[in-house]
Amino acid sequence: MPAQWDIFCRVIDNFGDIGVSFRLARILCADFGQPVRLWVDNLPALAKLEPAFFASQTPADPTAPRAPIEVIPWTNPAPHILPAPFVVEAFGCALPLDYQARMPGRTVAWFNLEYFCAEAWVEGCHALYSPAANGLAKQFVFPSTLPTAGGLLCEAALHRARDEFMHDAGVRARWSQQWQVPLPQGLSILLFGYENAALTPLIRELQTLKAQPVTLYIPEGRLLTSLSTALNGAAIHAGQTLQQGNLTLHILPFLPQTQFDRLLWLCDINFVRGEDSLVRALWAGKPLVWQIYPTEDNAHWAKLNALLDSISNGLSCESRAAWHRINHAWNQQSLSPSDWQTFITMLPELSLHAERTRITLSLQTELAGWLVKTAFERLQCATN
Repeated sequence: MPAQWDIFCRVIDNFGDIGVSFRLARILCADFGQPVRLWVDNLPALAKLEPAFFASQTPADPTAPRAPIEVIPWTNPAPHILPAPFVVEAFGCALPLDYQARMPGRTVAWFNLEYFCAEAWVEGCHALYSPAANGLAKQFVFPSTLPTAGGLLCEAALHRARDEFMHDAGVRARWSQQWQVPLPQGLSILLFGYENAALTPLIRELQTLKAQPVTLYIPEGRLLTSLSTALNGAAIHAGQTLQQGNLTLHILPFLPQTQFDRLLWLCDINFVRGEDSLVRALWAGKPLVWQIYPTEDNAHWAKLNALLDSISNGLSCESRAAWHRINHAWNQQSLSPSDWQTFITMLPELSLHAERTRITLSLQTELAGWLVKTAFERLQCATN
């Protein structure tokens, strides 16, 4: 049965926070029939991420039914709205104090959705409660690749859509034409990341691959600054195609979430950044290189190693070492020719392993489903 959800999101940097929050809202609506109010403090970030969603919020017919996702501008002071039975506080964003004061007697499940983590300690912390000043207790939820934590967000139809896209050339051709993404020739690579000095040696290595052509997709964003440096200060803009010997570079405009998924499915290797694109790269079933957001205390290295360790089971020692090394080199912004060449040599085994990992993770807990199940169990207890 449907029950109102409130998801609170503060956009701290880039699109990771709002990307995860909006994806959760869509899954709750589409797969579980749950109405969602998404509280966002940065509407332009959401509009950039999903422009079509905002277009659907202004129907010509004023009597048209309200969309199941209602976006609420999170202003200061916050709008005076009665709290929902189920509340998600994304990434410790701290709910408005007056909202918290109105939660007792109305909210039965309050979740603090944490950042992705594959470190061993999250298995002991996932689903624990912490008392709050308003007399309620919030429950901590940890997205993870570990089997006994919170799992990963995944739409019910995602894997079927992926298989159709990957195995039907007509579907790929129609998508390519609609979204103006040229289909690849030879080895295809997605580069989605923050500024990175290692892009210059990577471009150099890709130009030396003589066995086959290489297609490189770079979405518009912060990495274009590094690309301009790698190309001796060339002017770079979305929609541009550049030819560098055997290497073709396509500079892509910003794609909505569902289309970014298809770009990941299209490529043989995916360089991704942050959290939302990491999870989508895992669901793509292709070898990935994760540029993790750096922290001042260097805690991001433990987080990176934990992810790699959690999904390395079954790899040969050589492939495991090559995969770990290129992830470290990319994050250190220092890529040597041997790092790349060894990785490419191991690519066939890494590709098979990435697909096995996708299937393994799909059999584990799905995050939105866990939230729904837990929330309604709490609701049933509260009404009995």
